[in-house]
Amino acid sequence: MLNIQKSLAIFIILICAPAYANNISDPFQDVVAKYLAANPKPTMSEEARKYRVQAEFAVQQKRFSDAVELYGKALDIAPWWPEGHFQLALSLGENKEYRRALLEMRRYLMLAAAAPEARAAQDKIYQWESVAKPEAGKTFKDCPTCPEMVEIPAGSFDMGSNNGEPDEQPVHQVTIAKPFAIGKTEVTQEQWHALMGNDPSYFTGCGDTCPVEQISWNDTQEFIKKLNAKTGKQYRLPTEAEWEYACRAGNQQEYCGDDNQEKVSWNGFNSGSFFFKTPHPAATKQANAFGLYDMSGNVWEWVADYYHDNYNGAPTDGSAWLNGSMRVLRGGSWGYDANFSRAASRSKFGVNYRYYSYGFRLALTLP
Repeated sequence: MLNIQKSLAIFIILICAPAYANNISDPFQDVVAKYLAANPKPTMSEEARKYRVQAEFAVQQKRFSDAVELYGKALDIAPWWPEGHFQLALSLGENKEYRRALLEMRRYLMLAAAAPEARAAQDKIYQWESVAKPEAGKTFKDCPTCPEMVEIPAGSFDMGSNNGEPDEQPVHQVTIAKPFAIGKTEVTQEQWHALMGNDPSYFTGCGDTCPVEQISWNDTQEFIKKLNAKTGKQYRLPTEAEWEYACRAGNQQEYCGDDNQEKVSWNGFNSGSFFFKTPHPAATKQANAFGLYDMSGNVWEWVADYYHDNYNGAPTDGSAWLNGSMRVLRGGSWGYDANFSRAASRSKFGVNYRYYSYGFRLALTLP
């Protein structure tokens, strides 16, 4: 029997490994490594046990949304608890949250690949994979103060513009092979403060729902690192191709959602008086076809790529272009001419530079 379990463990690891092969920075890998190396295994605290008992009771009463919340609280305290990930996955499946269920069940298998339930866990994964399809425009949040994310389907588009600046050329087709999620809005001051405990924005009087600004590219990486540790996910900046693909949303309009900048963009023409312009609360202009706000205007948005002065040799698979010295910003801002808010417009700056019209939005690869 032991040999059968070992064989099954190897089989499970081989199947699940590809899902994590490109995600070696996943904080959960450290949880797995420490748990597997521990002897004896860690024991559950009384607080975690309380949430476990309450979650089990919620399942008995078929209150699966409550069970999801309670298992999540227990796992915040004891992230190494294999059964918790298994039961959380089942509760998520009952709620038809299949992609989250897939993530939790795969984590269970990473922690307990030789467990008797491993076969059933893998079969659940097979089932959920058949229905866990992305829905364009569908939104989700991984925590109450986390940015709201919008699902973006895979697809192809023509990136760049033949009528714009030299760095927007040549126009080239890019294929986004896998679905991903991107922030419904730019990261707000409230979301930044909830995670980082401060607000670096110049325009703090703009309000909690205004985009956080005075953010450098390196600052975005600190925020992402903390958010990933909090959620166990792998948030990141969008690649430049993902950003433009999400901005265009299946269209070839001049701006992100319309040919009329006034409908979709806070920019230097409409964001205040001649002497005093400001950013504005998120989502107060028209959304694009994917349900994304402020991709044109409000604040410039850092992306993952290094800047190049044209698209000759640019990746065509949606990945980031990673050799260079300065990082790319997209989308224009409240203080710039509307021309900079065009879908194809690009800018650049060094990774440590902060400015009161520089912000960001997040991306996330979907399971």
